[in-house]
Amino acid sequence: MNEFSLATSTDLILQLPVLVLLLTGVIVMMLDAFKRYAALSAVSGIGIIVSMVISMPPIMESILGMGINERIPAFDFSERMRTDELASLVHILLCLSGLFTLFFIGDFMERQVARVYDVYALILFALVGMSLLANGNDLIMIFIGLETMSICLYVMAGMYKKDVKSNEAGLKYFLLGAFATGFFLYGIALVYGASGSTNFSQMNYGDLAASALFYPGIGLMIIGFFFKVSAFPFHAWTPDVYSGTPTPLAGFMATGSKMAAFIAFTFFSAQCASHEAGDKIQTVLVAVAVLTMIYGNIVAARQRNLKRLLAYSSIAHSGYVLLAVAAAAKSPSGNLAAYIPQEAIMAVIFYMFIYTLMNIGAFGLIGMAERRSEDMSMDNWRGFGRHNTWLGIALTIFLLSLAGIPPLAGFMGKYFVFKVAVDAGMIIPAIIGVLASVVGAYYYINVIRVMYFDDRDEPSIVSSKKIAPTVGLVILVVLIIAFGVYPTVAQDWISGAMFPL
Repeated sequence: MNEFSLATSTDLILQLPVLVLLLTGVIVMMLDAFKRYAALSAVSGIGIIVSMVISMPPIMESILGMGINERIPAFDFSERMRTDELASLVHILLCLSGLFTLFFIGDFMERQVARVYDVYALILFALVGMSLLANGNDLIMIFIGLETMSICLYVMAGMYKKDVKSNEAGLKYFLLGAFATGFFLYGIALVYGASGSTNFSQMNYGDLAASALFYPGIGLMIIGFFFKVSAFPFHAWTPDVYSGTPTPLAGFMATGSKMAAFIAFTFFSAQCASHEAGDKIQTVLVAVAVLTMIYGNIVAARQRNLKRLLAYSSIAHSGYVLLAVAAAAKSPSGNLAAYIPQEAIMAVIFYMFIYTLMNIGAFGLIGMAERRSEDMSMDNWRGFGRHNTWLGIALTIFLLSLAGIPPLAGFMGKYFVFKVAVDAGMIIPAIIGVLASVVGAYYYINVIRVMYFDDRDEPSIVSSKKIAPTVGLVILVVLIIAFGVYPTVAQDWISGAMFPL
């Protein structure tokens, strides 16, 4: 009994970072109920920072009272959750997406004269779901994390009840999300029927591949993942949902939720690479990645609305990341080294971290200038860079980084993804990805052209001058430049988490 209590206590301590987020969310709800609105953003930020600090391996080791030569357990709760150094890193990166969103959401609601203070608790609870999803080692745990995250995002999308576009965004996201959830859950049921377990560590993949239920189950689960990362042809919800969602929250939705889904998807693909099914799954992933890159970039190039442009470009970026996910599914054979899945996981995490910095910055800055939906028209941004010097420079940096222009961090993200694809033998898809990036560079640079070179005496939009969003922009710009010039800092961080000494 004492051993059971000790094991349970250790499990709970290992999940302290998630529990801190959960507790902070409850506290924020109570503050909201008692109308202590001024404290919501600060308490949320402090809770996220505390959660990040606690999750750091040295701090966790100290809490557990571990010795110098002892290691944090790789799993807890009967191997249902990963708790190693990589899980800690993933949790920190996900928390950063929520923390940076806090810099922009308060100012956005004030400019809209529509304050919905529930959003702070929703961000915290969404981070709980993201952490469970990304670090889950069991299909049931992944499903719980996926739904916890999704429910929060559904509410965020339809946050403004009196806004028709917000209602449309919330309803579309909920209906299509529920449909995708059905696919995912049915796939889990089939895999469980074939293996007798939902735990990755306990599945016999050789027996699984021989079962008639295996490929239908895996296929249905992949469809669920495709929806969450807005891959073609399961992308239809993305532009309408992003357009109707409050702009800073659209950035959070496009980054944190995708990061969690992609990391879970990559680990799932790497598990499948342990047997012959990996090559068949890789074929599907490569085909979808190519179609997603081509479709997202071509349609984005035709957009005259900034939020819809970023929405379609996020589809294209999903295609780039899917190349690395496909590399993780490659079964080691021939002259291919067994390190490819690990390299692919590193590429996905690095790309999604950089993408989070770029996209939250772009959506946040656009939200600083938005008062009504018409402000998103490209015509209203004519002359913006000339009359808002520093904001124009910041948006230019975000857009050039999204386009993959060196020496910004976005270039390094694409480089590592394409390198992993080439190492896995996917040379033609990598070439297509590079060519698709050229199309992406066209429409990003076109926005910069509109901001600086289109004739207009004064832009029709006025940007916020508040301190919090400005500080957020400065931090994001510095990080994008720093990780572009010194990418090894982030790479070593991720590599050190994957391969601790």
